[in-house]
Amino acid sequence: MRRRALLAAPLLALPVATRAMPTGGYRFRLMREGREIGTHTVRAEPGGVTRTVVTLEVKLLSFTVFRMTHDYAERWQDDRLVGFAARTLRNGNEGRLQLVATPGGLRGEGPRGTVRLPAEAAPLSWWAPGRLDRPLFDTATGLPLTSAPQPSPHGALTRWEWRERGMVALYDAAGTWVAFSMRGDDGSTVRYEAV
Repeated sequence: MRRRALLAAPLLALPVATRAMPTGGYRFRLMREGREIGTHTVRAEPGGVTRTVVTLEVKLLSFTVFRMTHDYAERWQDDRLVGFAARTLRNGNEGRLQLVATPGGLRGEGPRGTVRLPAEAAPLSWWAPGRLDRPLFDTATGLPLTSAPQPSPHGALTRWEWRERGMVALYDAAGTWVAFSMRGDDGSTVRYEAV
């Protein structure tokens, strides 16, 4: 409970913005080589915050070889990001990112130091495909992405693909996120299954 309060603290004083997403948000099971290795959830919280939580644990035999938790909150007002906070634990190493909107753009601190982003920047949040055409930043570090996902028709679905990182997201005609896959650090494919 304390961790959640700390993560949301920089956002609490910011104006509330409502986000359109499916009732109940998104919940995916992460699958690798036929086994569940984690979950990815996105939900609207009281106070206008949208929270994303990704948990992963990969085991070899009975030993954990990779573990990660990535928990971030974002707040939007009039289609502008006004607050962002993230905490990432990756194999025991912690990183934090906090950003707020200022007259000069998004400013804050990340695991690699001071972060300065343009006002129109958006996190790479797959749940919001309408924002993937903006200048994007990494949700763990705050670093600007040098390349971005590209959209293309895919039958009745819309496909956003980011080849550089081996990521593919699919959306239905209403813009609802329905599927995702990515290349893991070891080259294996991780697929999302809706729960």
